[in-house]
Amino acid sequence: MLHHGQCNAKKWVGATRASSADLECFWAGSSRSIVRTETNGGAWCPATQATPDTNEFIEVDLKTVHMITATETQGRFGNGQGVEFAEAYMLEFYRPRLQKWKRYRTKANEEEIKGNINTYLESKTILDPPIWASKVRFLPYSSHMRTVCMRVELYGCRWSDGVVSYSMPQGDKKGTSWEFYDFTYDGHWDGEKLKDGLGQLTDGQTAPDDFKMSFHEDAGQGWIGWKSDNRENHPVEITFEFDKVREFSSVNIYTNNQFTKEVQVFSETKVFFSVGGRRYKGEPITYESFEDKIMETPRNVSFKLHHRIGRFVKLQLFFAARWILISEVTFESSPVSGNFSGEEEEAMEVGPLGGDGKSASPDNKNVVSAMNDQEGVWKYLGIVMILIVGVLVVVAIALCMGIQHRRRKNSSRPSQIPDKTHLYRSPSLGHLTTSSSDYVDYAEPLQQPPLLQRSPPDLQHMFPSPPSGPPPSEQHYAATDLCKEYKPHFSPPPPPFSTPPPLFTPTRCRDGLSLIRLNLPNMYELLTP
Repeated sequence: MLHHGQCNAKKWVGATRASSADLECFWAGSSRSIVRTETNGGAWCPATQATPDTNEFIEVDLKTVHMITATETQGRFGNGQGVEFAEAYMLEFYRPRLQKWKRYRTKANEEEIKGNINTYLESKTILDPPIWASKVRFLPYSSHMRTVCMRVELYGCRWSDGVVSYSMPQGDKKGTSWEFYDFTYDGHWDGEKLKDGLGQLTDGQTAPDDFKMSFHEDAGQGWIGWKSDNRENHPVEITFEFDKVREFSSVNIYTNNQFTKEVQVFSETKVFFSVGGRRYKGEPITYESFEDKIMETPRNVSFKLHHRIGRFVKLQLFFAARWILISEVTFESSPVSGNFSGEEEEAMEVGPLGGDGKSASPDNKNVVSAMNDQEGVWKYLGIVMILIVGVLVVVAIALCMGIQHRRRKNSSRPSQIPDKTHLYRSPSLGHLTTSSSDYVDYAEPLQQPPLLQRSPPDLQHMFPSPPSGPPPSEQHYAATDLCKEYKPHFSPPPPPFSTPPPLFTPTRCRDGLSLIRLNLPNMYELLTP
């Protein structure tokens, strides 16, 4: 988007022409009429005195269309000898698309531009709106007859956007107070139609946020608006013409969204392309806007045009509320080379609008949703792929955690097979000596782990009954308590048997008690006589 602050360079090509019949009769010529130049008097002076109806001018030829944002004038100083200057002047401009000269008017609808107050001080004037022209004329003006001389300068830049003109319906009135017109349009205004000109949509100035407050401050407040009631809900059509065939990348539309005042961003936009301007072939690009009823600030609605080719671009804006207000429309494009001809007669033409505001094509299939175009498809495919990868990662993490938890649970479960080293080194597995030397016990490692899970047999049938004796006063469950008067004598274990030792070993203790020692660590069973 081009703004005034970015387009203020001096423009003076040097090709000037004056309307005077014979410049040789004057000691100052147009070639010396540049501001801050003192060569040979350094000013242009018309042959006749300036009047309200002056028709003499000095013309600056810029060769190509430029956007002129400011002018500057100066009188004839002549090293202190000059006394001529112009108190006011008017501007005329020309560009090929207009095919005629136009008188410049400010936003206040004034033609006169303030000039100089003396011969040596410059006077610079910002042009609002700017001028799009390839040629500019300065016409000195005076309310009474007087001799004037001028030195002039132009500020601006080459018009690189390529827009030659745009055509559209003129804006509507809102009540009796607000007129949402394109006041600065320099083309043909035929009733409700604007044609072959440029204006507020391309001047590089965005309108204020609140259209009501800004309208009271400035009549040409920048918003152009259309009301759906006047158009039977048909879309607003704006056609842009460019200097040559171009490849379009994107479009930006600056729009208002004061939904509490019946103004809202358009619900849908269709973009058509044409080379010749008579027929628009190919399916349009359709963009569906998102409804926003939270923020009322204006915004740029931007979307891709997917490198479509054309010299004419038609926009159709569909109503989402009662009013549509826009301020600027810009395109990202670049010229393309090649041989291009107008569309053939059988090419698809943008037909008349149906009652619902849609193009009345036979099958109404020329709608390409922005959500279904190539970029949207790839975008949503990418989102789907990311979601799938995320789900797979979560599943993999869950599996790993489950496997790790199972391994940890298995490792914490006690082993059913005792450690042989522990059995050999356990201090409780020694040679136990009792009062009876008939039984000797040696602790041996278990050779058959499955015996652990077997229930012990009835010991009464396996061993003879011990001699009767007085019953003990109380029962004890530890072998050391039962046989505490007999200190065991530990001796090295004998070599392991070739065959497993018996599971049970009887031991006779004092007081006639029989102690059956299980060949397991620290396990005893007390048998009563």
